[in-house]
Amino acid sequence: MGAARRPSLLRLRHRAFTLVELVIVVTIIGILAAIAAPRMSSTSTHATANAVQATLMSVRTAIDCFYAEHNKYPGYDANDAPDGVNFVKQLTMFSDATGNPNATRSSTFKYGPYLRSPFPVNPANNLATVQVKKLRADANPADGSVGWVAVLADGDFGVSATDAQLDRIGLVEPLGKASVRTQPQ
Repeated sequence: MGAARRPSLLRLRHRAFTLVELVIVVTIIGILAAIAAPRMSSTSTHATANAVQATLMSVRTAIDCFYAEHNKYPGYDANDAPDGVNFVKQLTMFSDATGNPNATRSSTFKYGPYLRSPFPVNPANNLATVQVKKLRADANPADGSVGWVAVLADGDFGVSATDAQLDRIGLVEPLGKASVRTQPQ
């Protein structure tokens, strides 16, 4: 009986991995992870930059739709003063013919909404607030102090972010940064 057991014990020893084999496999997995990790973070950075571009495009389209139906850009309050909170409400809620926002649709508030609520967050600084300027020449807010900047005179819309914040989300080229900000005169 002792002789019959020996071959099965030898077979068991050959089916196990040696310590050297395990170290080699772990080293190879570590090398592959070191190669893949930077590529994954680079991909997420590009995705964030593309998300900013897509958000800008959809908000700019919503602004144009609001203008087509109301013959003025969103962002004016009842006294025709620039108002960032009203800008967001006018794009994300129903509105009447004069642009007054309302949460529910009715025969009076039959326009919009032009964007889904909540208003998009600027990924560069995680803010969804909008600074509204009546004219392009009006003072800009400090970069990064609000999420977005809108110009009521011509409907332009862009991010409010420092160059470092734009670099962090993957917009490192000057032309890319210019395309997401409100355009200078």
